[in-house]
Amino acid sequence: MSTRLPTFGNVELTETLQDWRLLSGIVLFVVLALYPGITLNAYHTRLLTWIMCFAIAAMGFNIVLGYTGLLSFGHAAFFGTGMYTVVLVMGQAGINDLVVLLLLAMIMSGIVGAIIGALSVKTHEIYFALLTLALAQLLYILAVRDIGGLTRGTDGIGVSRPDFFGIPVSELSAQIYLLGFYYHVVLVALAATIVLLWFVLRSPFGLTLKMIRENETRAEMTGVPVLRYRVYSMILSAMIVGLGGALYAVLIGHITPEYLDWTMSGEIVFMALLGGIGTFFGPVIGAGGFIMLQELALSYTEYWHFTMGLVLFVVVLTLRENGIWGGAKTLVEMITDRRGEQ
Repeated sequence: MSTRLPTFGNVELTETLQDWRLLSGIVLFVVLALYPGITLNAYHTRLLTWIMCFAIAAMGFNIVLGYTGLLSFGHAAFFGTGMYTVVLVMGQAGINDLVVLLLLAMIMSGIVGAIIGALSVKTHEIYFALLTLALAQLLYILAVRDIGGLTRGTDGIGVSRPDFFGIPVSELSAQIYLLGFYYHVVLVALAATIVLLWFVLRSPFGLTLKMIRENETRAEMTGVPVLRYRVYSMILSAMIVGLGGALYAVLIGHITPEYLDWTMSGEIVFMALLGGIGTFFGPVIGAGGFIMLQELALSYTEYWHFTMGLVLFVVVLTLRENGIWGGAKTLVEMITDRRGEQ
C-alpha cells in the first residue's frame, strides 16, 4: 500500500490559508493583550500604543489610495480633526466619556471628509492630491492663528484623561493607566477597525471601489455613480483616520496644529507606501516599520528625515506599490508554488 502526500486544489488551499490567517490573528491579539502584563515595560508598551494609533490611520488612508485609487495629501485634516474634537468637546461641552469622545471624533472627521471629498472628487491624480493638500492646509492655518480662540495657536491644548463608561481612570498612576487600561483600549480599537474594514472592503461597496480604481470609465458605463462612491470612500477613510487621531490625542496628552500640517499627511502616506498600497495589512506593517525606524534613526542621527527618505526610495524601487507586506506575500506564494510543483 503506497502512501501519497495530500495535494490541495485552489479552493482547499485558499480555505486553509484563510483558517491559518484567522488563527494567527487570534493568537497575535492574545499575545499583544498579554504583553504589557508580562513585560511591565512602559516604554515598549507606549511605543506599541503609538504604532497602533497610526496603524488605524494608515488603514483609513489606504481606503482612498489603495482601494479607490485617489492620492490624497490632506489626511492630516482628518487626523487633526479627530484630535481637536476630543479636546474641544471635553473642554467646551464637558463630555468626558472616552467612547462618546471617540464616536464624536469619527463623526466630525467624517463631516470634514465629506466636505473635502465633495470639493475635490471631480479632479484627478495630481490635481486631486494638490486640492486635498490645499484644503487641509486651510484647517492648519485656522488652528495656528487660533481663529475663534479655541486652539490656542502653536501653544496647543492639554488633554486630560477621559472616563470610561463613567468609570474615572484619572486617579490611576501613569504606568497602570498605560499598561493596564489605555493600551488595551487602543488594541481593541485596532482589532475592531480590522474586522470592520475586512467585511466592508469585501462587500459590494468595497468591490465597487476597486472597480473604480481599476477602470473608472468602465465603472461609469455599468451605471456606477463614480463621484458619489469617491465621496463615500473619503468619508469612511476620514472617520477611520479621525479615530486614530482621537486615540493618539489621549495617548500624548497635548495637541498642537502641527498634527494638521501637510507633514503629518506625508507620514501617513509614507506608512501606507512602506507597508504596501492596496494590501489589507500592509498599512499596519508600514506604521510599525515607520515608527520603529524613526525611533532608531532619531537615536543615532539628527538627519532622520534623510534616513526615512532613503528607506522609502529603496522600498519603492525594489517592491514598488506592493511594499513590505506585498513583497512578503509574493515570497510566500513563490515558496508555496515550488513545493506544490515538487
